Amino acid sequence: MTDAGDFPFPVKGEVAAFHGELYAARAAVGLWPCVELLPEPGRPAPEGLAPREAADGSVGYPVAPEHLEAWYAVTWTFRWRGELFECSAATPTALEGDYLGSDEHFAKEHLKRLFTDYYGVFPRDEATELEQHHEDLLQPLHALVRRLAEADHFRPMTYAVHRGRTYPAAAEADAAGLIALTTGDDRPEDLIADPRDPSGEHFLATPEQLDAWYRTYWTFRWEGGPFDAVGTVDGGLKGVYTGGSWGFADSWQLTDETAPGGDTRYTVTVDLDGVTDLEQHRTDLLANQ
Repeated sequence: MTDAGDFPFPVKGEVAAFHGELYAARAAVGLWPCVELLPEPGRPAPEGLAPREAADGSVGYPVAPEHLEAWYAVTWTFRWRGELFECSAATPTALEGDYLGSDEHFAKEHLKRLFTDYYGVFPRDEATELEQHHEDLLQPLHALVRRLAEADHFRPMTYAVHRGRTYPAAAEADAAGLIALTTGDDRPEDLIADPRDPSGEHFLATPEQLDAWYRTYWTFRWEGGPFDAVGTVDGGLKGVYTGGSWGFADSWQLTDETAPGGDTRYTVTVDLDGVTDLEQHRTDLLANQ
């Protein structure tokens, strides 16, 4: 979108459409998969949404993605003397842009250099072919939400099969050798209600009463290193490093955490698209009974 003077706004950023209105937007950190709308100062708050203050003091209005008509990333490009630039800043009289071309002679003659890249600031009336580009963020978010739900967020899980029905189950038998099943509204007649559970949703079974009892877990590789998946954080896959190289953990700045047993473990949270060899495994627990 542009302002009344055909001024690119935002120059670079994210935009969401809510109830037919366009707002600057961002992912709502800690409230995934929500998106936060960011109305500019003086603009009324989005109808029906509650404000939330971020760590940097900015105020956003979280909204579930299914209530958005669109969410996309915005970039602008323009040409100067026939060469293509991506707009990085703008004023009413000038455009600043990062050079996208490959003419080294042109770049050295007309542009400034920052490390290995070239950029320039140009009078607005010398820029041509000012064009806005959109990268859809909403449909990929919907697809990711569905994929994570289908994979139960890649969490390690334990299941038991009783009379052909599969239930979440305890990973270990209790002191009496009984296995707790979470049956929800089911009330298996041949199983014992767990007296420790006031909700009435847990029943106890002996190994002999089960058709199967197994644990599932996922593994993946990131930057060549092996990991066990332990769930997701803000839509990213979290894994525990299972390799033996401290150098790998240090080089890739893995996060050190205290494991439930008190030991230190190294973890990473990455986009699903950034991992390889994502694979589900199944361990038979009845075999050891």
